[in-house]
Amino acid sequence: MFRVLKIILVAICLIFAFVLGSQNPQLVQVNYIIASNTLPLAMIISICFALGVAIGCFISFKLFSQLKWQNYRLKKKLAPEKDNNKLVANKDT
Repeated sequence: MFRVLKIILVAICLIFAFVLGSQNPQLVQVNYIIASNTLPLAMIISICFALGVAIGCFISFKLFSQLKWQNYRLKKKLAPEKDNNKLVANKDT
């Protein structure tokens, strides 16, 4: 089910990108620090979108990995306490 939703979402994004590109064929001059270039508006929008997605994925991955590492350390810290509780429970019986 989740795979089908992902495929539908990707198809919708591709259709949206095609419509956006076909509606914006104008050429736009982009001035860099050391150069300038003339590109179609749709390409500029696509490049900016791709850079935003890449930066967002990088930041999300960094935060997610930090939280996973913190979770791992807390579970490791809690594991000896669980073993001690089991030993105490076994001694009582």
